[in-house]
Amino acid sequence: MAFKQAMTALALASTAMLAVTAPLQAQDIQTVENPAALGFDPHALGLLDARLDELAAEGARPGYAAIIARGERIAFVSEAGEADLTNHTPFTVDTPVRIASMTKPVTTMAIMMLVERGEISLDDPVSAYIPAFADIRVAVSPMANEAGEIETRAPDSVMTIEHLLTHTAGLGYIFETESDLGQLYLENTLYSGEGDLAARIDRLAALPLYNDPGDVWQYSYGLDVAGRVIEVVSGMPLNTFLETEIFTPLGMSSTGFFFSDVDFDETMLAPLYVHDETGSMIDYEFGSPDWPSGGGGLVSTASDYIRFAMLLANGGALGDVQLITPETFAILASPHVTADQTGDWGGRSFALGMDVVLPPAEGQQAAGVPGDLSWGGFFDTDFFVSPATGTAAVIMTQIQPSQYRPEPRTLRIFRPMVYASFAFD
Repeated sequence: MAFKQAMTALALASTAMLAVTAPLQAQDIQTVENPAALGFDPHALGLLDARLDELAAEGARPGYAAIIARGERIAFVSEAGEADLTNHTPFTVDTPVRIASMTKPVTTMAIMMLVERGEISLDDPVSAYIPAFADIRVAVSPMANEAGEIETRAPDSVMTIEHLLTHTAGLGYIFETESDLGQLYLENTLYSGEGDLAARIDRLAALPLYNDPGDVWQYSYGLDVAGRVIEVVSGMPLNTFLETEIFTPLGMSSTGFFFSDVDFDETMLAPLYVHDETGSMIDYEFGSPDWPSGGGGLVSTASDYIRFAMLLANGGALGDVQLITPETFAILASPHVTADQTGDWGGRSFALGMDVVLPPAEGQQAAGVPGDLSWGGFFDTDFFVSPATGTAAVIMTQIQPSQYRPEPRTLRIFRPMVYASFAFD
């Protein structure tokens, strides 16, 4: 599809391209006719648009929807391919998709809102809000002993809220399968069994930690636990807090955990596909959650999520909506881990809930603009924000990982091409 300057049905504002005389509201996001007006190279954006068309036509992904914004205006929109390959439904910026771990930055924002209100501190022990974590144990080894048991010991440090947001709490997840401890986490995944978020997190607390809290960065259930902390502190279910405090103020009516919370029904959700051994895309069955998870589970659209991304790019505010102050945002966006905890990430570190670009070391190629924040989702969705330039970029697709999925991941294509379009003074 030819280069589109966001002239499609964005659902970002009913008054797009019109002057706003009242104070700008989050719902009143405007679109520029020429992206050069916002400092982008139109030719470079045209190349990105064409590349997404090519990838969809090749069957790398069923389709894409991408939006790039700067400040409080949209510079670029691209829509390519189809959301539903059977019914030939176009993939648009209003196509609802599963965003998986792109839920994590939203949960992080919710925690920081509570921090700013003085209702919680990053240094608070997790056990102060979830008593089941008062008796946590640390695995002596991730491998079982001769008796088939994983030996444990008392932790040398206290698990805090900050540890949850930085994946340094010592918790496991679903991606480590080589050790006995990893298998134990798989057998007791949050996503199996019965119960609400509270019951699932209490069961999780009974599993041994991989490491002492604060020692090592390891992708984890940390944000899922943080979601339960939000429930305890706010007195609301997680889905209600996010809808009331974040989605409604930002006009994100297509974002939520449950179909009862969004403005579309189940038939409108993009099907999930997986590549088979022939390279063809076939349907992949994936159920809908009946409990809200701070680490995954949201559905959203590109036109919704760009609002949240723009708020991050603008330091916690969008139009008349301010979720956190610049001072609180600076805490969220600062590196919170060291290279000793992460290993070599090639010019990146970890802030709260997202990775962050560091200033390049001498002789090192920059990984982006220093301070840029980003994260992606399991089904190949991605976003990044550049607070230094006020830029936000979101791309949605919907594919299940498999050994047959064409590489690279979408972020490896999207992010460099967006950066190549920067023509700022």
